[in-house]
Amino acid sequence: MKKLLNISDLDKKDFFSIFDNADCLLKDISQKPLTNISIGLIFEKYSTRTRLSFQVGILKLGGNIIDIKFEDLNIQRNETFEDTFKILALYLDGLVFRTNDHKKLINAQNYFNKPIINGLSDISHPCQIIADIYTLKNIFNDFENLNICWFGDMNNVLFSYFELLQIFPKIKLNVFTDKKIFTENINNFPKVQNINYYFELDKNIIHEADCIMTDVYTSMNDNENKEKEFLLKKFQVNSEILNLTSDKCVFMHCLPANIGSEVTEDVINSKKSIVLKQAENRMASQNGILQWLFS
Repeated sequence: MKKLLNISDLDKKDFFSIFDNADCLLKDISQKPLTNISIGLIFEKYSTRTRLSFQVGILKLGGNIIDIKFEDLNIQRNETFEDTFKILALYLDGLVFRTNDHKKLINAQNYFNKPIINGLSDISHPCQIIADIYTLKNIFNDFENLNICWFGDMNNVLFSYFELLQIFPKIKLNVFTDKKIFTENINNFPKVQNINYYFELDKNIIHEADCIMTDVYTSMNDNENKEKEFLLKKFQVNSEILNLTSDKCVFMHCLPANIGSEVTEDVINSKKSIVLKQAENRMASQNGILQWLFS
């Protein structure tokens, strides 16, 4: 049974299948691969892009959406997690589950025993990475030889990029972060060979990048961390950073952005910024995921 809890649930063939599905559905949305399929959406955490792109995408593909409020389930009273997800499996064909605890996703898979998509957890964000790479593939006509520079925190999005590089080892990832943050987090990340770490800015490496990426410093389950903000201040993506890049380079941010923290307003609104196309492609790539899951 197919699932998407992490990027590591996929292989190269799956990626190309998802991308082909996305392309075909963009050309001909009259296909209805989710006819008579009912998918539950459980969002324990706030969401804009992920929730809307799945809701609209599922409807366009002919499926039914069941929006489930976690706080309204009997799990909030006496019913066990196990029984709750066994019951959900009696009525639903699949789940999109956003949670603050990745262990819940794993437990849900054990009891639901039908396709589950991770809509973001504290560990990983596979849908975002698939959309990002789909976007870059369409811009560069290739993604297996990309040179990506990541600036800032080591979070769930970066974790999924580490897993991506285990599948596509020719992608080059340069991580610009603080040494303390690196030390505190690296043991929780997958072991990957083709990643370079920089604790200071390197103009030559930045100039070679096809894509500059960043994300908020306050990630899921984090409280506002002034120390982290201070440590990562020099890795803010601002005009000075963007001016070091080549003409081909693009800027990406999975949004929402904390303007003035990890990125400046002039960068996110610059000609090199493709954040809106990146967000738009969430639905296209997720439609590809849904067809892959239920085909």
